[in-house]
Amino acid sequence: MSTYGEGDPSDNANPFLSWLDSNKTIQFSKLRYAAFGLGNKNYKFYNRTIDVVVEALDRLGANTLMPVGKSDDSNGGTDEDFTEWKRSLFKLFREKLEFEERPEQYEPTLCVVEDTSLDVIDLNIGEPIKARTSKKGAVTISPIQALPVKVVKKLLNTTDRNCLHLELDTNEFPELKYKTGDHLAVWPSNPTSEVQRLVNALGLHAQTRTPLLIQSLDRVVQVKVPSPTTWEALLCYYLEICAPVPREIILGLAQFAPSDSIAATLKQLGKDKDAYHELCSRTHITLGRLLESVSPASGSWSNLPLSFILESLPTLSPRYYSISSSSIVSPKQISITVSTSSEAQPTHVALIPGLTTNYLLAIEQNKSHEPVSGPTYDLSGPNAALEQGGKLFAHIRTSKFRLPTLAKHPVVMIASGSGIAPFRGFITERVRLAAIGREVGKSLLFFGCRSSDDYLYQDELTEFQSLNKNVEIVTAFSRASEKYYVQDRVQERDEEVARLLLEENAYFYICGSAAMARDVALRLGECLRRGKGWSESDLIEWSEGMRKSHRWQEDVWG
Repeated sequence: MSTYGEGDPSDNANPFLSWLDSNKTIQFSKLRYAAFGLGNKNYKFYNRTIDVVVEALDRLGANTLMPVGKSDDSNGGTDEDFTEWKRSLFKLFREKLEFEERPEQYEPTLCVVEDTSLDVIDLNIGEPIKARTSKKGAVTISPIQALPVKVVKKLLNTTDRNCLHLELDTNEFPELKYKTGDHLAVWPSNPTSEVQRLVNALGLHAQTRTPLLIQSLDRVVQVKVPSPTTWEALLCYYLEICAPVPREIILGLAQFAPSDSIAATLKQLGKDKDAYHELCSRTHITLGRLLESVSPASGSWSNLPLSFILESLPTLSPRYYSISSSSIVSPKQISITVSTSSEAQPTHVALIPGLTTNYLLAIEQNKSHEPVSGPTYDLSGPNAALEQGGKLFAHIRTSKFRLPTLAKHPVVMIASGSGIAPFRGFITERVRLAAIGREVGKSLLFFGCRSSDDYLYQDELTEFQSLNKNVEIVTAFSRASEKYYVQDRVQERDEEVARLLLEENAYFYICGSAAMARDVALRLGECLRRGKGWSESDLIEWSEGMRKSHRWQEDVWG
């Protein structure tokens, strides 16, 4: 079971947790269970959902079979954590419950059939397909459209790191409306190099545009990709082919290896946790790169069932970015701020490129006629719908990250790096409201980055301060001669921040890394305990009240 946000369960787990909490009569004396939690240690309520469920089950008389497993996605270790826990679970099945284990044998859940009777007009050729959502979720996501890219530019002059500023025009789509603080979802495509790796390894050169019908062989298994379609569309637009390959998939590949020696290599890599981590520490292993590295000959993996590819790869999902414009000031021009990097990790030989960030960087380089410095993409999109990078597929997702309804409330904003994006929109809006005569409270922004060279939107923010005396920007540079993180600056002003929150009903916002947000909360909590003489329970009660009233809002990531 997963935990997200402020210790919240996933939507489909909510009814179960509510029932556990209200159940006073049913006991589970005959229930034995094993539990595994999905979480991230950078968040305050790490794996809270599984802890709540386990406590309730134990209270109601259930018996646990083994210690609770917990994954930590802060270091990208979810798959590995689950693999280790599952090994322990299966060992328990064998040794204590006396289950019999048979050799692993691949049993497909999908059927992939070529159907040349289908016309191109019948096929899903790469246009994004909106995911199935509940009625509640459906109203929070707009239709997906190909939006014109009016502006795309680099915000910094550094060579190793940069940020892109994009402005998308919605004039052709009157149904697309956003509010300041919402998110824009960008649908990327896969790099052509990774697509070609898989086509070459699987020997699909002659079949990339052959119509495919994909059907489920198991009534409980849903087909997760659009059908009918083609391999070209699947590999370019519908499957996440750039994701790292989990150890379990490597073990599964071994049974289809072109030779016994390759099978032995894959089995060793799949079973040996240390060997797998050593490989991953040196390079970024995608499925295409793995197949190519153990057997580089074209078509050498042609015996690999194509259903295995579809079952093993996750679907390509959109990436969400905070909108950095104001819906009052720019209702038809949506801007986003995207951090990019060309730095290789210290332990890696090869660069690990961000899929969507490099897709957007390729659009910028194409528009500015620069030489391509990273992966190449087919910027024309399916059926040339994106006009060679002149458009991109996107949709709007409603956010709870909102300015106060009454502008007279002060706002305290804390951002690191590209986390400044929503606050650019916030300040733009509040400066405009003040200019037309509305009563607007203080806007205090703490912004942290590496140096003054990384100061995003510096000219704009400086101008806002000169136009409105109620706007104040406090910077923290972590790689300057005097090293400060944004949480250090907040601590320097913690008594003022506490006064704004407690006495002037200010709203408090954090956008950036989850670790930064946790540290800011800790330091502010110390100030409140010290200044108000609060106990830990007093602080928790106040903090939870702030969050419930939406006066404390966070938009953070691991």
